[in-house]
Amino acid sequence: MNWETLLAFGDSITYGARSYLGYPEIVGDILGGKLDKKWHVINHATNGYTTMDLIRSINPMLDNYKNAYPSIITVMIGTNDIKTHVCIDDFKIAYNQLIIKLKLLSIGDNVLLLKIPRFTQKVFYPYNYSMNKQVNEFNSCIEQLAIENNLRCLDCDLADDDFFDGVHLNSKGCSTVAHQISGFILKDKGIESSSDL
Repeated sequence: MNWETLLAFGDSITYGARSYLGYPEIVGDILGGKLDKKWHVINHATNGYTTMDLIRSINPMLDNYKNAYPSIITVMIGTNDIKTHVCIDDFKIAYNQLIIKLKLLSIGDNVLLLKIPRFTQKVFYPYNYSMNKQVNEFNSCIEQLAIENNLRCLDCDLADDDFFDGVHLNSKGCSTVAHQISGFILKDKGIESSSDL
């Protein structure tokens, strides 16, 4: 079988907590339809995870994931760090450690950092709209770490109706994110632009 592996890390947004599929599974389906190969998707995401939770969950899986030869690794994490009031300095230390692990797992440092989605005005408790100040701060940190580590960063363009509760993606939102990631990958492979999706 001709195949590539997508390894996706994250929290409930990546997991697909408010939809049947998460965006990684949809990315695999889109790429499988566009390319002459199957896509093996590993969605390593858990509801409620902070960046440190994610790091600690990866540690025992390092060898297994390395043996899956991931062609590309994506990560979207930080929403729960904001919810639990993690300071930006601690987040930077944790996210940098996460990047080190992902680079150890990747082929050719092919890691795509996904920025944290902004909260909508319809956001449910315990989140609130004013937390977008921290979202912007954390996303600036992610972008800077991407530059320092020679990695790429993607800021998905999302609308209010892509969210179930102002935080979690609904089915439409998962599809929106998946199409943007797939477009990035296809363009990266020189196959087509994201506007052709």
